[in-house]
Amino acid sequence: MKRILLSAIAVMAFSYVNAQATGSRFGIKGGINFPTSSSDFNENENLIGYQVGIFSEIKPVEKFGIQPELLYSTHKLENKFAKDGIAYDNDIKMSYLNLPILAKYFVTQELTVQAGPQIGFLMHAEENGVNITDHIKTIDFGLNFGVGYNFLEVCFVDLRYNLGLSNAVDFHVGDVNYTIRNNMFSLAVGCKL
Repeated sequence: MKRILLSAIAVMAFSYVNAQATGSRFGIKGGINFPTSSSDFNENENLIGYQVGIFSEIKPVEKFGIQPELLYSTHKLENKFAKDGIAYDNDIKMSYLNLPILAKYFVTQELTVQAGPQIGFLMHAEENGVNITDHIKTIDFGLNFGVGYNFLEVCFVDLRYNLGLSNAVDFHVGDVNYTIRNNMFSLAVGCKL
């Protein structure tokens, strides 16, 4: 896990140095997560989480840019289901260190369209207050789509959807394996330094 964290920090440090060299921008952002996680459970209620982190906007040409980010992100799920006459009510909380790398197309100077892959590294997971980090997969893959709006020259707001591509859990009841995909809308504001 230390290697993963150091690699993510190295990527952001390289992006920061590159951004300073090319005249691109570095900044901070934060926002809220609205999970829409899909699962095999009969009832699945998604609860709001948050995200906070840093980014680098590298803009080699006027209409196109690349934006790597390093975000600490949380979300919660409440799953209710019955199996073999036993009712289950699970409150699952997960936190990730996410590394999205987005391609940005500048429709106008203010409006951007964004898309790109994301890899998430599990930091912590608990179910009903009990640590279940060993039952959640340590790496999560997703694909981000979104739009952004720049204002006041250095501030922006992003609305994104992360499509979860991998099963986040290693969870089974009896001989049935369950899946949860970390799908999520996020609304974030940021500032370029």
